[in-house]
Amino acid sequence: MKVSYSFYTNAGKVRQNNEDALLVIDRVFSEENFESCKNDSSDGNHFLFAVADGMGGHRKGELASRLTLESLLENKNKIYENPEDVLRRAKKKLDEYAMKNPSDLGLGCAVAGLVLENENGKVFNVGDCRVYRFINNKLIRLTKDHSVVESLLSMGLIDEIQAKHHPEKHILTSFIVGDPSVEISDISVRDIEIYEDDVFLICSDGFWNELPDDEIKMALSGEDPSITFLELLSKKPLNDNISFILIRVEEL
Repeated sequence: MKVSYSFYTNAGKVRQNNEDALLVIDRVFSEENFESCKNDSSDGNHFLFAVADGMGGHRKGELASRLTLESLLENKNKIYENPEDVLRRAKKKLDEYAMKNPSDLGLGCAVAGLVLENENGKVFNVGDCRVYRFINNKLIRLTKDHSVVESLLSMGLIDEIQAKHHPEKHILTSFIVGDPSVEISDISVRDIEIYEDDVFLICSDGFWNELPDDEIKMALSGEDPSITFLELLSKKPLNDNISFILIRVEEL
């Protein structure tokens, strides 16, 4: 299988530091501020991509993101078979750090990722980082946010417009946190088949909060989506860190 990919992470226009991190095949990018997208391609039968978003207002969000993705990378050969176990191993790594550094108890993050193995894939997430699929000119969200707002939406108590401006829109109901007394309350995993020319987008909430689905779809329909994303984002307030990974399956 051959895949091409573009990725980007930046603190945005308001935040002083970037608490997002990226895992791109075999490398973790943490506390970076890219001026432009990075592009590459690779051949193989196993690929791992993930985005982690440090929990705002918590201690050491950037460290939680990095440690979580480093743990996923250390266990990359196990993640396709058992992503839940690998995510719990990442949580254990945060627990161990917090026990040694009590002042940082509660460091945490949201995470979403995609594992490709031969002609199959698995999508996973904890929190509100997302994975989308763009196929047949349709944008399909493959993940479910673990958040108060998503719960209210699923119960029909609010609509999409209300969700955008809800005062609790940033409150998560599941996350990976360095605290032995707190378990991961929900891990979502989805099996998918992979097709040639499949396109996947993994992103933090700072990205999807800025770009509505119609703008994401418009960008993905063009010749160079990653450049279009940056052009669209440059016109937004960017109150949060912005991160995304764009993956295209070139050959099976």
